Amino acid sequence: MIISAHQPAYLPWLGYFAKIARSDLFVLHDRSRIGRRNMLNRNKIGGPGGELLLTIPLDHSDLRAEAPLDEVRLVDDGWRRRHWKAVQMAYRRAPHFRAHAEFLEAYYATEFATLGEVCLPFIDYCLDQLKIDCPVHRISELDLPEFDRRTIIPVLCERFGADAFIAGPNAVDYLDPSLLDGIEIEYFHYAHPEYPQATHEFRSHLSVLDLLMHCGPESADIVRGTTS
Repeated sequence: MIISAHQPAYLPWLGYFAKIARSDLFVLHDRSRIGRRNMLNRNKIGGPGGELLLTIPLDHSDLRAEAPLDEVRLVDDGWRRRHWKAVQMAYRRAPHFRAHAEFLEAYYATEFATLGEVCLPFIDYCLDQLKIDCPVHRISELDLPEFDRRTIIPVLCERFGADAFIAGPNAVDYLDPSLLDGIEIEYFHYAHPEYPQATHEFRSHLSVLDLLMHCGPESADIVRGTTS
């Protein structure tokens, strides 16, 4: 069995889902801490005016306390209304906007308490749209023994009986080979595809939302790199 894991992220990019598609099982690391330089609470969409970064405001006291993602509270300053308006402005002329508008309108009308909570519905929706049939588990629900970044991979592999793990390229900096006996590590490098972007010239590394808006049902093959 091949498994992979990643933190919950807001409007993730294509590579996030490509890694899940290569896995037999995926784990959302919602007990991770949010770092200063990551994109877990923000991502980019594209439109005629250029790239737009959508950021969810987070409670600074939780960030200072280094609370895990499933405890980091959101600041309700009207961001849901602003983000939904921005998505409509960016993609209302995209070929597949109407196919996703109903979900997105309901999504942005929903109140979410934490960063972990706000990410999950969008990820679930995209997995369905991209036809990725991969079981998803949350670390907060697994009752795992104590772990850190060095031991999380062997802990997860033991929990699920996996003999291979798909890791990000930066994992080489902290993995301890002595803890990986019998576990094959695949370092995941994603070759970002180009695809038609009707509302703007091609821009790479946007949210997967951009792909869904422009390519609709073809998005599943594009994410996997199985179409030209």
